[in-house]
Amino acid sequence: MKERIWRDLSREAANEQKELDRERESKKKMQEQQTNAQTTSGESSSNVGETQQSSLTNTQTTTSTEEEVNFLGFVGRPYQTSDLLRNAAFGATIGSITGMCFGFMDSIRSASSSTLLKSASRSAQGKFVFQGTYRSGMFFGAFFGAFHTVKYATRVLIDPGDAGEIAMGSAVALGGVVARREWRASMPYAVMLVAMDAFHVFMREDGKA
Repeated sequence: MKERIWRDLSREAANEQKELDRERESKKKMQEQQTNAQTTSGESSSNVGETQQSSLTNTQTTTSTEEEVNFLGFVGRPYQTSDLLRNAAFGATIGSITGMCFGFMDSIRSASSSTLLKSASRSAQGKFVFQGTYRSGMFFGAFFGAFHTVKYATRVLIDPGDAGEIAMGSAVALGGVVARREWRASMPYAVMLVAMDAFHVFMREDGKA
């Protein structure tokens, strides 16, 4: 709920900033048109008013088009560094916490099923569990942080909606996991994280979360 409110506030602030910039640009263009009309022609005030109104309309249309379409030809969202950092930090934090839980469970299961670890000392078993926990936390923190970063980049560049953002983030993040053989064992947990995020997003949009 906090994330949805924050995104709505950011969107409203960006839209208000767009309107202010548009009004400033329109006033500036109107002043330039008025100065040029007064110095270069002797038109009547009514003709000058009509010219200014037409120029103002054209300027607003051009400015709106330039602001809405990015260099890729898509209509995206306004970029804010604070939003990028917030999304990356959110993904890294949730991924680290969940990854440590995954790593702890896997390490406990391996320690209980391995004959070698059963015969080891308590300190050796604890060290094994600790290493598995923090390594898994770091891995899934980086994975989920990258997933949310790609989602935000997709929103800024294309803004395809929640489904498109999740699809693009999944393709990039899960593709990185598949790319290396030693990471493929973590694929089920990675898919579970993405599915949990998708479930949260769509439940939030339906007003149930």
